[in-house]
Amino acid sequence: MKKIKLGLLVLIPFVFQACVTNKHLSNAEIIQKSTLGCPSHDMTIVTIPSRGLAGDALAIAAVKTTGSDGGFSDDFSKFLKLNIKNVTVVCSNPEKLEAILLNNFSLYKNDELKDINICTIGITNSTRLVNEAKRTGATVTFVQ
Repeated sequence: MKKIKLGLLVLIPFVFQACVTNKHLSNAEIIQKSTLGCPSHDMTIVTIPSRGLAGDALAIAAVKTTGSDGGFSDDFSKFLKLNIKNVTVVCSNPEKLEAILLNNFSLYKNDELKDINICTIGITNSTRLVNEAKRTGATVTFVQ
């Protein structure tokens, strides 16, 4: 039964990936969008690469099942230690971006991320992401 669930967990994202993958933004477009849309101009920008249909589907499944986010949570923790409060996260695949951010927020206690601002580029408004950010005390901004 576990093999079937894991198989479905891996296969379902394949079906939807073609529908949700956005175009890749140039560095200039990322900077422009973050400058115009994010609440603070003093920020750190993190780009999460897209590995194509199959690679992203496997990455999403890995994040959702094992919490393996490619090192994003480690980098985020380092930002907090350096007192970086504004982080912009960019990914051309909104499903992958949402999975990684949800995983990251799940690692923090209630109100542990007060005064932390996460600006996302590449994802539309996500109620789950907003709720998890509120729980941790962080704020999330969505930029298209």
